[in-house]
Amino acid sequence: MDAKVEKLYSELRNTRQELLEKLMDDRSSKLIRPFILDELYDVESTLERIEKGLYGKCEVSGELLPDDILAAVPTLKTLDDCNRLENYYRKSLYE
Repeated sequence: MDAKVEKLYSELRNTRQELLEKLMDDRSSKLIRPFILDELYDVESTLERIEKGLYGKCEVSGELLPDDILAAVPTLKTLDDCNRLENYYRKSLYE
C-alpha cells in the first residue's frame, strides 16, 4: 500500500468510527440515520477494496478511476459514478 492510499485508509477508518458514534448517539435525528448508514456502507466498502488491492478500479469494468475525482470523492465505485459527478462540474452554456 503506498503512502497516499495508506493515509486515505487511516482517514476512512476515522470516518467509520465517527459514523458509528453518530449512529449510537440517541440524540441524532431519525431522518438523518439512513444517510449515515449509506455513508457507512460506502466507507466500509472502500476500506474493503483497499484491503483487497482493488481501490481505484471500476467495480464493473476494472478500469482505473480518475485520480482527481477519487481525491475529491474517495468512495466512488464505478466509471458511471465518475461520469455523473463530472456533469455537476461542467459550466453551463447559459447564464
